Amino acid sequence: MIDRKKGPIIQSDFDLELRGVSQMKLSNGLEAYEINSGTQNIIKIELVFKIGRIHEQQRAVAKAAMALLREGSTRHSSEELAELYDYYGAVVKTNTGMEASSVSLVVVERYFAMIWPVWLHMIFYPLYEAEELEKYKQVTASKFKNELAKNDVQGYRKLTEELFGSEHPYGYNTEVEDIERLDTSALLDYYNKNFGLDKAFVVISGCYGEHARKTILQDLGKKKRTSEARPALFSASPTVEPQYKLNTDNKVQVSIKQGRLLFGRKHPDYHSVNFLNMIFGGYFGSRLMKNIREEKGYTYGIYSAVHSWKESGFFYISAEVANEYMDSTLKEIRREMKILQEELVPEAELENVRNYLLGQTLHLLDGPFAKGELMRSLLSQDLTVSDYEKNVIHAQNVTATEIQEMARKYLDPKDYMTVLVGAF
Repeated sequence: MIDRKKGPIIQSDFDLELRGVSQMKLSNGLEAYEINSGTQNIIKIELVFKIGRIHEQQRAVAKAAMALLREGSTRHSSEELAELYDYYGAVVKTNTGMEASSVSLVVVERYFAMIWPVWLHMIFYPLYEAEELEKYKQVTASKFKNELAKNDVQGYRKLTEELFGSEHPYGYNTEVEDIERLDTSALLDYYNKNFGLDKAFVVISGCYGEHARKTILQDLGKKKRTSEARPALFSASPTVEPQYKLNTDNKVQVSIKQGRLLFGRKHPDYHSVNFLNMIFGGYFGSRLMKNIREEKGYTYGIYSAVHSWKESGFFYISAEVANEYMDSTLKEIRREMKILQEELVPEAELENVRNYLLGQTLHLLDGPFAKGELMRSLLSQDLTVSDYEKNVIHAQNVTATEIQEMARKYLDPKDYMTVLVGAF
């Protein structure tokens, strides 16, 4: 009989190597990465451009230019594209980030021949009709206004703006007016200057045959678009005030945001700080959650996170609490920082976090699509499989002394700016 008072044995001897990825360079220089495995005949193609918000000369244009790719090409209207994708069960998505943007297609292989040329033409010959742009502006501006009414959103925007500077690519805030002033000429200008294959790569994943493979590689290899993309200048402004209070009409809770500048993904301390973050507030079993949520009951959720891009990044803490718990929550955050600076993390806790991180890593290798997502994430930040392997090795071998050293360097309360948003 199973003893249900005992938890399952934790296994840690999994194969965490990223296998089955092949790479080639097409005739036009485009890098292609393939993960051809699995049992279902479904294919995913994701074309990734190393462009994003840091390349836009007009605010809000990067996201709009990518989103409107699927709203009409020189061959098909927005309605025709939607009907074709729906009829053949294809999923088309676009995504825009700080430094990379992508457009993807997922389709059953037997319908690949019907959808592939339509999708490819859509990317390289967008229409950017004024009517579709107006629809986009109305919907996006409306959603944006709703988001700006949230204390949490206002706090995050204020924190990043003050940490990086209001003109810094990582720090400036897009406003509703920026969306409303977009026009088709701005979208076309951004597209023509930035959507080049010399700053792109493609990830092909799933289970597919040689005919589909050859078609993709040959068709993409014939494209000759080049890019004039130039990232904006990076210059962070210093923090002016240690604390900001923003009064709003939202009286439900106070949003707490605390943060400090950090570094990019290639910094030698990145993996250690990421592990420290997990212990501090990076997952449900973290110290912030156990103390402030489970023991004190001040909040439903509190967490910390490390956001790192190529050039820089920041470490931040986020929580929403009732007004009467605001000061107590801030005090407990400082207390948890101090404990990590002064006391070594017990080996059992290190092992728990280690197993959690390695479990997450195992999830990233679960099937061809997951591996494709991992490759996209790595390549978008100019990282390699070797960088991924270093992260795994570090998680397996990190020590309590190393974590304490990181806490002393990066969890000093005096280095953190605090933004409080609510009805005070």
